[in-house]
Amino acid sequence: MHERVLTSKVAVVTGASRGIGKQTAVELARLGALVVIASRTEAPRDRTPGTLSETATAITDVGGEALAVRVDLAQQADLEHLVDVALGARGHVDILVNNAAYTVGKALWTHVPDLTREQWEKGFAVNVTAPLMLIEGFWNSMSAHGGGVVVNVTSGAAELQPGGVAVRLPGSTLPDNGPLYGASKAALNRMTNAIAAEGAPHNIAVITLDPGFVLTETMAQTFGERGGDEASVGAVSPSLPARAIASLCSCEDPMRYSGQIVSATAFVEASPPP
Repeated sequence: MHERVLTSKVAVVTGASRGIGKQTAVELARLGALVVIASRTEAPRDRTPGTLSETATAITDVGGEALAVRVDLAQQADLEHLVDVALGARGHVDILVNNAAYTVGKALWTHVPDLTREQWEKGFAVNVTAPLMLIEGFWNSMSAHGGGVVVNVTSGAAELQPGGVAVRLPGSTLPDNGPLYGASKAALNRMTNAIAAEGAPHNIAVITLDPGFVLTETMAQTFGERGGDEASVGAVSPSLPARAIASLCSCEDPMRYSGQIVSATAFVEASPPP
């Protein structure tokens, strides 16, 4: 069913221990890519399902090859280490999926005037700065190897909202979102759009993917604890945006989508399976 159209390609996927990142890594491996999986989670944690080793096993189960790297995306030294390991694997990187996001702790729910500079800078470090640094780290490799594909995963929280309307997780009793997450994803969207113009002469497609509301393992756990009906809010499986990313990375002309925000649901519905 799945042609190995990405054989000889090297892909890097951040946030790969669970959710969209894990499923994306498996899909890219199924298509033949060597997948460098990056995450902070090496050992199981009570409230955070998924580990790098579990993703590596899932990749092996589909006949793929994985290289796991423990990375804290807020640390420049870790980003440089990831670049070195990935480039050292086969001498080049062709695909970068910036999926990881800072959604831990209280920062997501903290509002003005209580939001601290430390929380703000940590969120932007992971959600905006890390994707930029990894793009720059792999840029020359992609350019020298004939091009590449970068997919940055965004969120609907980046959209402007009417005054007085709160942003919250649908169907749950979690607090309203503070300004950090949406602002960082809006910055990621514009950054991706700007970098796409720089990538065009090098055949490097730089694409933003809007995954929709995704029922990750963590979100499923949250619904179970807090109550709510994921079906009623249109939640989708992480496998849907993963299929969209795999299709974008393996399609005949990824440059067609460069600089755009692509809806995962609409793209999958309009595209045949890779």
